Amino acid sequence: SAITAGVLANKHGIKWMTKSGEQSPDYIGSFTQASTVRIGATADGEQIHVPTKNLLPMVDPNNIVFGGWDISSANLYAAMQRGEVLEYDLQRQLKPYMEKLKPLPSIYYPDFIAANQEDRADNVLKGTKQQHLEKIRQDIRTFKQQNGLDKVIVLWTANTERFADVAVGLNDTADNLLKSIKNNADEVSPSTIFACASILEGVSYINGSPQNTFVPGVIELAQQHGVFIGGDDFQ
Repeated sequence: SAITAGVLANKHGIKWMTKSGEQSPDYIGSFTQASTVRIGATADGEQIHVPTKNLLPMVDPNNIVFGGWDISSANLYAAMQRGEVLEYDLQRQLKPYMEKLKPLPSIYYPDFIAANQEDRADNVLKGTKQQHLEKIRQDIRTFKQQNGLDKVIVLWTANTERFADVAVGLNDTADNLLKSIKNNADEVSPSTIFACASILEGVSYINGSPQNTFVPGVIELAQQHGVFIGGDDFQ
């Protein structure tokens, strides 16, 4: 919710009051938006720097459309309140934008995450793991079409999972992994299903948690489809 709130504040030019006075939104601290690169010097020795974002083709963050899944049905305004990160005056002004953002039902396998998440799991997909895979794929297609997007990137920012077993015949190859999903194998984690769904839709997938989402079968599947995957606890 914090990154979404930050982008929306910049996009809509929302200013807010703090105990130190009025604060305006900006992207200071962002490598892509606030840093510069030295490209040379003038004849007088004056250094020339240009914004990093002008050197590389990259999207303006204000044009990003946010969406996603969560096992909790709370909208992003409620999540922002619960997080207690942002100033109250900023939260208040963001409410009309944030409360419209509601997560899609997500995958919940209690064995993979902490038991204390059970109480908030009121927005979960039913069915088999194969059905979950197909639903996530459909969600990606629908989100892209409804918002007229050129590109979709899936970023895992959910709870850290326990490590899944890696075994021959289970997830050692792309074919075996897909078969295991079809057979509803216990040791296929939610994040691995999200990764497979993304790859099969040609969508880049970034793992933001320290877990073994990228079992050998996922890596092989990504190579087969020429899809970028990366990340281990945002490293």
